[in-house]
Amino acid sequence: MTLLGLRPDLYRENAFRITGLPVRATTRDIRRQTEKMRLMERLGRSGASEGILPPARPPDEDTRQRAAQRLKDPVSRLVDELFWLWPMPDGEVDDAMTALLKGEPHDALRVWERTTKQPARTVAVHNIAVLSHVWALDTDSLDTDAIRLWTRAYKCWGEVIADDSFWELMRVRANELDDPRLTAGVVRRMREDLPAALLAINAQLAVAAAQDGRLKDSRGHITGMRASGFSTGLVDEALHGAVGHETSRIKTLCKNLGQAVRATPERGDELAEQFLDEAKSLLRVVASVLPDDHRGVREAGDDMALTVLGCVVAYVNTAKDYRRSLDLLQHALTLADSESVRDRVQENVDIIADNLSYASCFFCGQDADEPCALHLPMHGDVNRATDYYQTRITWRTITVQVPRCRRCRRKRGWRIACGALIGPLAAVAVAAFLMDAVGLGAVLTVIGFFVASRLIAGPRRDPTEFGPVTELYALGWRPGNRPPEAGR
Repeated sequence: MTLLGLRPDLYRENAFRITGLPVRATTRDIRRQTEKMRLMERLGRSGASEGILPPARPPDEDTRQRAAQRLKDPVSRLVDELFWLWPMPDGEVDDAMTALLKGEPHDALRVWERTTKQPARTVAVHNIAVLSHVWALDTDSLDTDAIRLWTRAYKCWGEVIADDSFWELMRVRANELDDPRLTAGVVRRMREDLPAALLAINAQLAVAAAQDGRLKDSRGHITGMRASGFSTGLVDEALHGAVGHETSRIKTLCKNLGQAVRATPERGDELAEQFLDEAKSLLRVVASVLPDDHRGVREAGDDMALTVLGCVVAYVNTAKDYRRSLDLLQHALTLADSESVRDRVQENVDIIADNLSYASCFFCGQDADEPCALHLPMHGDVNRATDYYQTRITWRTITVQVPRCRRCRRKRGWRIACGALIGPLAAVAVAAFLMDAVGLGAVLTVIGFFVASRLIAGPRRDPTEFGPVTELYALGWRPGNRPPEAGR
């Protein structure tokens, strides 16, 4: 691709803009201008170019060296000629170039817009495309004026690409440079590659805006690309290429996380969180630039989800930290795009959630203590068979362990004790009042209120609301070791 690697700074790096030379400059002109700029540098002067549309800041030595090298390379020079302003064909009065040399580019633009005669019209359209492109790229934000410039640039570049007469001028110009490397194929490939190269510039700007959080500007560049007149396939390809760094970085992070968690699975939660912090910002850029259904977005999200899943599995098997693992998998679930990956992550979410239900106290949600579990006997699969005049009842029993912490077991013990005391206390208090022992009755009443408050204090959950118990209820199982009619 002859135009491979064009960046938004292509005009700031354009050899003719840096040196101030016209595109028809000879080898002798280039040498003299290079020596002049070098001498000015030694004398402590800025060495600023005096040509058309000079750079806002004088180029430094490195920039001038790069420009000189580009002018020595015939293909690079022809590319810079394509992206710079041309004089009118031989014999034509060039009022536009005169205006440019006076620093009046708007006057030059009006001259080109009024030009209708060929071949001057072909050059004029090309120059309008270049000038609009320069101005659009020199703007700091994508405001209304910038959008107008981009629209005009794309329109005129489209006309240039479609104009056979322009590319005949390019072919003639390649012949004038008289270098065997400038074949007809080079000019043909320039024409073929120009749409993708133009789109790539806006795609890079869209990515840069997304990275900076300027999503409105990013969407504006993408909208302009889709309105450029070039095919949707070319637009999507340019956008995908522009996020290549982000997608490659995501793949690298996935690979590195897999290696790290294999070495230290006990740090899996920490490693997964660090991965998500970095990778999610990259994915946001990819997702804001590419269409929602683009393969690049789907693959990046799935890769991240599967990587976090593998990390969490290694961590939970080592640390048994179900709550932390569940939180990380919920993040992974939001990243997964394809149904198969979502199902795989969801399956593990369900497994860890089930494990968490046994690892957490059902009554308060804190970590459960296994020895403190509430044992709830249940019976089910009851069968009744009448044999002569006797009914035989058979059933199955199971004991469900409802996870509980030490504190909640202690509370339950208090409630049982208080429930046993409240009745006798009430009876003694009533008897004391009847026997005119008012002081004793008052004391017992206060104690009774205290016991009652302990009995009703704090939130309580019914053990039958525990998930496995609820499931057994749905299947007809009930609390107790036996059916009520089975006796003791």
